[in-house]
Amino acid sequence: MNAPAKAAERIGSGLWTADQFLEFYMTRPDEERWQLVDGLAMMMVPPDVEHHKIGKRLTRLLDDALAMSHPEWEAFEEMGVRIAGVADFNPEPDVVVVPTAEVSGRYATIFFLAAEVISPSNTAEMIARKIELYQRHPDNLYCLTVAQDEVRVRLWSRETEWEMTEFTSLDERLRLPAFGFDVTLAEIYRGTKLVG
Repeated sequence: MNAPAKAAERIGSGLWTADQFLEFYMTRPDEERWQLVDGLAMMMVPPDVEHHKIGKRLTRLLDDALAMSHPEWEAFEEMGVRIAGVADFNPEPDVVVVPTAEVSGRYATIFFLAAEVISPSNTAEMIARKIELYQRHPDNLYCLTVAQDEVRVRLWSRETEWEMTEFTSLDERLRLPAFGFDVTLAEIYRGTKLVG
């Protein structure tokens, strides 16, 4: 669940820029996770076990594909991203693919995939807004959402002009050609309660 940050009240409008948010975030304990969407700072509730399993599995599968196709890229869990020209957006996708040489600190300014694992506390409006903003990044190739409580993966791809494709069966294949990534949904959900 995401709760609005009390600290946001220090700015007259209640909205922050990414730089103001980062100044605040760097004072917070490492175990706290915060993100900024449309100028609103939100503290994120720690993800549950199913959420972690899906995020970790997706990261491993992406890294396996990238090792063969783009060894200079790597998948990371819970790394923040910044988008040039969008001053009020500093989210932490659950999984991102970034060029390894560009990684430093908590945020990536170049990314090729942003994925969100959807938990019950996520609102459809918030996820839709994040996907819309991820698509604005000039280098991003893919956006993904992976539901944690049902078999449902949604893919947006730059090559299809960000048209959404939905997958709802464990035997369906999710393909990300730019990464050489081709797996079944069962592989993504392996180890969760959704795969027997």
